[in-house]
Amino acid sequence: MKRLLAWILTLAMAFSLVACGGGGTSTATSTAASTDGTSTSTAETTGSGEKVTLSFWTLALQPTFTDFIQGLIDEYEAENPNITIDWQDLPWDGIQDKFLTQTAGGNPPDVVNIWSQLALTYGSKGALLDLDANATEEQKSIYLDAAYDSARLGDKVYAFPWYATPNICVYNKDLLAKGGITEIPKTYQELFDLAIDFHNKTGAYLFTPSTMFHMFYSYGIPMLDDTKTTATFNTPETLQLVTDLKALGDAGAINTDGGAWDNWDGDRQLYANGKLAMILGGPQTVTRLRDEASSDIMDVTDVSEMVLGPANVSGEAIMNLVVSSASKHPQEAIAFANYLTNDANQLAFCHQVSIFPTTKAAAADPFFQSDKETLEGKANYYASLSAVHATDMTLGIEKDDDVKRAIDNMADMLFASGMTPQQAIDQAINDVNTLLAQ
Repeated sequence: MKRLLAWILTLAMAFSLVACGGGGTSTATSTAASTDGTSTSTAETTGSGEKVTLSFWTLALQPTFTDFIQGLIDEYEAENPNITIDWQDLPWDGIQDKFLTQTAGGNPPDVVNIWSQLALTYGSKGALLDLDANATEEQKSIYLDAAYDSARLGDKVYAFPWYATPNICVYNKDLLAKGGITEIPKTYQELFDLAIDFHNKTGAYLFTPSTMFHMFYSYGIPMLDDTKTTATFNTPETLQLVTDLKALGDAGAINTDGGAWDNWDGDRQLYANGKLAMILGGPQTVTRLRDEASSDIMDVTDVSEMVLGPANVSGEAIMNLVVSSASKHPQEAIAFANYLTNDANQLAFCHQVSIFPTTKAAAADPFFQSDKETLEGKANYYASLSAVHATDMTLGIEKDDDVKRAIDNMADMLFASGMTPQQAIDQAINDVNTLLAQ
């Protein structure tokens, strides 16, 4: 505990000096009323029947989803009269700082909504409860294996997965036709082959690459050795991929501005202005574009399956619920987190917003293939197909986020610093090995 507090105090001081970033990809949110479904868990009453208050933090769900979340809380409290839920909704750039300072002050939240990479970081420092050891088999068994393992570090699991956003492809039919593309590209290699000619004909981008780390993952490039102590991506396959990306950037066929890759907000803006033909992102992209793009753009918008690399895996962002290791009521906190993420409540959530559930029964529900006419319905359908080979693309190491950032920095090395592909690879290898040795 002393080591944990020392780490928290150190990070709290660091966060007071710099702004905290969101760190996760994607957002989505929730909705309402329970439906019939399997595995609804309720809180375990304390032996003495004492009143228990659980603090529950979420990320940017209010005011859009206030009614839904509060409805679940009200239902839970009615079923468990000894439990009171104190719900606070925090912005993306505030939750890390507040978690650290309140934990250091001895007043941690019980249940917190965070993304997988942050769960791995906090879990590795002892700040989160190992749910694999402390939850029951009934509680753990409801989740899809890949989603449950996204917050696994060794033999410990630090989160219940709440919802996912498997990637799909949203595209502008007219813009593709203007660039001479009549069939939707299905692989990154097809995009690479078409991008320069498309840009020359239209002045627009065909696509935006994901982060360099995600591109490596999609291409099946092993980034760490079996012991996860040494970088291993200095390979001919890596050099070819980085060389291809460099060529596209030098030709003006992809956006090379700093932070442009895997920038969902930036991609939506380009798409709405007719400057980007394809957005590779979660199904909620359609909903957001409805609010941001003109009717002329939406009239020529359609969706398809996610573009894949040689590894045949698709990315998905997973949002989770974690339990603080310093919670005074860990079993009650586990039960509440399990309740929020059960089959019925996840499926109800998905009926209100284009996200995908992380439980086995909800993921198999026919709802996701029931509407193939509307854009939103097709987005859900293709997300359900994508979910079959989707992963949160975590490394399962303590410094998951730091290593990813070191690899992602290769884009700036190529285009801002003017390094050759091999120089950028060598520098990233050195940076990752330095991180792993610390």
